[in-house]
Amino acid sequence: MKGWRITIGIGVALIALSGAQLAIWGTGEEGLRVLIRSSARSSVLLFALAFSASALRSLWRSEPSRWLLANRRYLGVSYAFSHAIHLAALVGLGRVSQEFVDSIDAVTVIGGGLVYVFTLAMALTSSDAAVRALGRPRWRALHWAGSWYIWIVFAQSYLPRAVVQPAYGIAAVLVLAVPAMRSAAWFRRRARQPQTA
Repeated sequence: MKGWRITIGIGVALIALSGAQLAIWGTGEEGLRVLIRSSARSSVLLFALAFSASALRSLWRSEPSRWLLANRRYLGVSYAFSHAIHLAALVGLGRVSQEFVDSIDAVTVIGGGLVYVFTLAMALTSSDAAVRALGRPRWRALHWAGSWYIWIVFAQSYLPRAVVQPAYGIAAVLVLAVPAMRSAAWFRRRARQPQTA
């Protein structure tokens, strides 16, 4: 599977999973909280795959890493779809839980809202036509800044929780793996550059 079929396939799977969860746990507070957790985890997985694709290809020359790099655009858009489900679940929870609404502060609204601004902007510019329209330097700046901002928010969300709740451990490992791989790939590229006197 490659190209937009990846996004369609993942989207269908996410919709089916979301529907199954709501069917089992209901559309009230419990079911929405289950959906919030699962969509957050699918989002961090898809984001990590897309954001680390280039580094992984640099470090590990293989068919899977070649496929990942060739299709990172479609994984990135799949992340955006997953996070849209997450947002819908948050909005739904806000409609049924006043306690949840009362727990939200301005920092959460602004910080989390900016994640969605970047996510939407990056999804809408995930095409060759958008690259040409923006110009590659501006396109790269948008996706670089957006990706790192999203990573920071994931890090501050998952790393503290993983310390006290092992269930968040896998997500925390994914979050930590991204800068580790990107740093290792950067150092490898630096080491391969010819030294000048």
